[in-house]
Amino acid sequence: MVKRNIEDAGTDSRIALIIGGRQLNFPEDTPQEDQERGKANLHEFGVAGDNIVPENLNNSSIRVAILGGGAFRPEQFVVWGERFTGGAIVPLAIETGIGAQLSTESGEGNASLPLRLVQLGNANMTIDRLLVMMTTANGEDAGTNDTINLSITISGGNRVVDHDIEDTPQDDQETGQANLYFVPVDSPFRKSSLAGNSIRLSTKGEDAWLPASFFLFGLDDASGRPEALVPLVNLRTWTLGKLSTASNEGRASVTLPLL
Repeated sequence: MVKRNIEDAGTDSRIALIIGGRQLNFPEDTPQEDQERGKANLHEFGVAGDNIVPENLNNSSIRVAILGGGAFRPEQFVVWGERFTGGAIVPLAIETGIGAQLSTESGEGNASLPLRLVQLGNANMTIDRLLVMMTTANGEDAGTNDTINLSITISGGNRVVDHDIEDTPQDDQETGQANLYFVPVDSPFRKSSLAGNSIRLSTKGEDAWLPASFFLFGLDDASGRPEALVPLVNLRTWTLGKLSTASNEGRASVTLPLL
């Protein structure tokens, strides 16, 4: 999730995700800036025993709820899952540009907000934009102030994405923090046009950066709320080492494994 960067958008109240009647409370007091204005959060829930079947969900099945009176104004919310059998990645719901305020206090907003379902895109879906989500490791010197670059080259050598992650109100690549970005593409492309070495993540400086997780989805719309997401990269645990242009600190770039 990402909260709006306006006054009183953050909250100290507990937040929960409700899926098919099961309430999943977001953890409290993590290294992340939990529910603070303008910041991102990324959390994982274990639901293997809950028998959540994506095909049985509807646009009222997934909700984000606030459990207290402290008003909360999210701006973006993305939910995806991993199949219990096979491990396939399944996008579940997404809302962008959220304007609603959540609160249990009368007159302050509704206590919950439905998150509409999103479709799973196939390998031949045209990708017009990217959704990037990551966390930085919560260790000494894991964060960086250097520019991080995402590039994608399709078969035949045409580079369709060359994007520097700019400064945002989020804690960009700071120790223990989460980030969520919508990234434009220079030319629309399809997952079927990618090879195993198509997606690269690079740093432009010597200040080493160590991610903890990294996720990448292709979107079917260049702006607004997408109707379909196609999973491209799913690194729940980052194992590719530090990024740095200093050879004794790490590697300047790494190839991200294509799903």
